[in-house]
Amino acid sequence: MNEEMMSESRTVSRDAHPVSKTFRSSTFSRRGVLQAGGAGVLAIGLSSLLAACGVSGASGAAKGTTTLTVGIYQEPDSLDPAATGLAMTSMMINHIFDPLIWWLPNAAGQNEFHPGLAESYEISPDATKYTFKLRQDVDFHDGTHFDANAVKASLDHIVDPATKSRSAIGSLGPYKETVVIDQYTAQVVFTAANAAFEHEMTSVLFGMQSPTALKKYGAAGVAAHPTGTGPFKFVEYVTQDHVGLARNPKYQWGPVAFGAAGPAKLSTLTFKILLDTSARYNALRGGQIQMAMNLDPDTIATVEKMSQFKHYNVPSTGQPYGYPINIDKGPTDDIRVRQAIMYAVDQKKLNDTVQRGVFTPAYNVLTPTTPGYLKANDTMYEYNPAKAKSLLDAAGWKTGSDGTRSKNGKPLSLDILIQSANGFDLPTQFVANALKEVGFTSTTASQPFTTAAASYNQGVQNLSAIFYYDLDPYLLNNLVTTQQIKSGFNWAHYSNPSIDTGIATANAIANTTTRTAAYEKITTTLMEAAIFLPLWNVSGVYSGDASLKNIHFGPTGYSYYHTASFA
Repeated sequence: MNEEMMSESRTVSRDAHPVSKTFRSSTFSRRGVLQAGGAGVLAIGLSSLLAACGVSGASGAAKGTTTLTVGIYQEPDSLDPAATGLAMTSMMINHIFDPLIWWLPNAAGQNEFHPGLAESYEISPDATKYTFKLRQDVDFHDGTHFDANAVKASLDHIVDPATKSRSAIGSLGPYKETVVIDQYTAQVVFTAANAAFEHEMTSVLFGMQSPTALKKYGAAGVAAHPTGTGPFKFVEYVTQDHVGLARNPKYQWGPVAFGAAGPAKLSTLTFKILLDTSARYNALRGGQIQMAMNLDPDTIATVEKMSQFKHYNVPSTGQPYGYPINIDKGPTDDIRVRQAIMYAVDQKKLNDTVQRGVFTPAYNVLTPTTPGYLKANDTMYEYNPAKAKSLLDAAGWKTGSDGTRSKNGKPLSLDILIQSANGFDLPTQFVANALKEVGFTSTTASQPFTTAAASYNQGVQNLSAIFYYDLDPYLLNNLVTTQQIKSGFNWAHYSNPSIDTGIATANAIANTTTRTAAYEKITTTLMEAAIFLPLWNVSGVYSGDASLKNIHFGPTGYSYYHTASFA
């Protein structure tokens, strides 16, 4: 076997504190790119994220309050980590479920592995077997004892067709089985090398679930009865209103990166569903919620000036906000048309004006903190409307007296389908106007996520809308491989056997440098194919009460309230 395919066995130990040398750090650091409020650049460490404050305002939550309500912008699609396809849902259920291993930033801003429900793990030299030594003192919220059988049940649940997994099944890779070696030793086996699993296993998508609950409620029913081992227990989900959680008093196995082990300081954690950004802001101002997610840029600019609030903007690994361009539907089945779309949009202007500078412009298929991102590709489609017009001319689309284009009597028209309450409304107006300047006409429609996703898979649109949080460049397996067209996230309907093979090959490379180089070649090919119009880089965006302390953030920008409290 090629030397690049070999993986040295390694373990992580829970006993070491501070972090043991056996933990491996990521070479991709977020230090120096983390923005908090209007304070500019700050660093993230093992303690809470810091933020600066501006002018004075109203008082915050009462000291000693143990109830936190977070305003969220979407209805959850499923509370089952194996089934969900929404990043917002994953952020919520991070508090119900624990991973086998954590991957979290250290004081220098570099991500490191930490024990979770597994005290240690080993990877076979060919990266087809991951062997976990499990904690022996963990119970699920329903009283079921955690052991190797739970690991097997949780992973088998992902690949069960009845689960209808969206994200987890693609991130899991070539899963074969989980072998129960003994009560506290589980071996996860793959049919081919799976280097990505070392990062992917730290995601809540692979949070451990009670085998009793899985059996009792079934693959589909468990979504309404999420039962994990996390710091908070599920209490209720009231549709279009809230998801309620309560402290797990037995919790003693949180990651060392969050501080001292023990139950959460908060007694209740509620996620209030407020689809309208103004509703979230008003609730924050009125004290009905103490943290608001994804406020609009104008409101964020206001929040940054108010001393009673802190604003957090946490860069994430993954894919930027942008539009997959459907290559199966005319006129975007012509690469010249797709390239014209890429040249026609000024991402910097979009972010400076519509987004008020809250985010950073994106020019690539991956965010800058994601392995496989190649900065040189940022300039592949620099804003050039003249170039866009030239490409459309060459493709036979002639300009009429009103400035719009047509060919053989058919207008150059795009169907744009976005998701409701997902931040795309105003940016889509900007993009539509930019495309109009070079001769396109367009129609824009909006649907809730689940409905939109089904429409995207059917291919009714030219441009869809997506942003994707993930921990590893293997996320491309979910976004661009042929198998993901019918029911996954390949909303560009892009089918390229060499890319399918290339992603599988890259996933078999254990050497980080070589693996990253392989993904850089893949992302270059994807950029050349013009199948994705990037707009702004994905990040975790939160605005909260300034008295709320000890919030932690992971590599994907998700917030953790495991040790949060009000000062």
